[in-house]
Amino acid sequence: MTQQTTDPAPGRPAPDPSEGEPRAECVLCREPTEYPASAKGVVLCPVCEWQEAQRAACSG
Repeated sequence: MTQQTTDPAPGRPAPDPSEGEPRAECVLCREPTEYPASAKGVVLCPVCEWQEAQRAACSG
């Protein structure tokens, strides 16, 4: 089974939120994420990321 990822930096752990850089907003719910505001690509919060993974898994 292939899982799509929306992680802006695949293969790298999320940066530590205590680094001081502002957090990026989730593109779906606008909640803060664990990624810095400078992260490129689609950035999702953990809840929306999990929900997107569930939708992708059930879509066949």
